[in-house]
Amino acid sequence: MESTRAITEMILEEARKSAEHILQEAEKSAEDIIKKQKQRGVQRANEVAKILLKKAESEAALNKLNSVANSKIKAKWVILSKKETWIDNVLREAKNELKTLTQSEKYFSILENLITNAGVILGGKKLEVLLNMHDSALPLRFDALAKEIGEKTGFETKLNLSKETTQVIGGAIVRTADGRIIMDNTFDDILRRREKELHSEIAKILF
Repeated sequence: MESTRAITEMILEEARKSAEHILQEAEKSAEDIIKKQKQRGVQRANEVAKILLKKAESEAALNKLNSVANSKIKAKWVILSKKETWIDNVLREAKNELKTLTQSEKYFSILENLITNAGVILGGKKLEVLLNMHDSALPLRFDALAKEIGEKTGFETKLNLSKETTQVIGGAIVRTADGRIIMDNTFDDILRRREKELHSEIAKILF
C-alpha cells in the first residue's frame, strides 16, 4: 500500500510539473504572440500613419497650388478690370471733349467737312443730311457743300436737310435720297469704328 501511494504521488507530481511546464510554455507562447501582434499593429499603424501623412501633405500641397493659382487668376482679373475701367474713363472723357467741341466756333467748319466727305463717298447726286437737334438749327451752307461734292464726284449734287433728327453727339449722317445707302459720319460712329484702335493706343499710353 505504501509503495502504491508513493508511486501515485510521484505520478501526480510529475503530472503537475508537466502541467505547469505546459502552462508556462503556453503563457510564454501567448505573450510572444501578443508581443508580435503588438509589433505588427504598431508597424501597421506606422505604415498607415505614413500613408495618411503623405496623402495629407499631397492634398495640402495641391490646395496650396490651387490657392496660389486662384489668387493669381483673381489678381489678374482685378488688374484687367481696373485697366478696362481706366480705358473706359478715357473714352468717356473723349466723348465729353467732343461734346465740348460741338459748342465751339470751329465745330461749324468741322461739321461741314464731315457732310462733304460723306457726300463724296456716296458719289454725290441727290443726298439727304440727318443731324441732331442742335446742329439742325445751324446755318449750314448746303448749296456750297453740294457744289463742292459735285466738283469732286463729277455729278451734279443736291443736299437736303432731313426733317428727322438723330440722337448723336455731333457730326452728320448722309444718305441717298432713296435711303438705300447711308454714310454715318457722326462723332459717335467714328468713335465706334476706331474703338479697338483707340483701346489699344490708350492701353499703350496708360500701361
